[in-house]
Amino acid sequence: MAMVDNQRQKKNGSPKVEIPYCEENRRLLDVFADAVRELALLHEEQFRAILSGDQDASRFDLLIHVAIEKKHAAKYAYLRHMEEHGC
Repeated sequence: MAMVDNQRQKKNGSPKVEIPYCEENRRLLDVFADAVRELALLHEEQFRAILSGDQDASRFDLLIHVAIEKKHAAKYAYLRHMEEHGC
């Protein structure tokens, strides 16, 4: 497990704070972030379709549902890793 410097030494001379960190933690966080972005993009596309009067804007519903499930799976994988691994 690598240690990452979480905070630079403050001007008042307080010590640096280090938190444990591992590559799997970062990978899982990246997967979660990607899932959140994907969901946001789908919501934006659906919103724009509705604003433009697209009568078939509901076509996004299934895609959004799948993206929500993906986001939840990524979130809980990340949280589970943090709880089990302590990073």
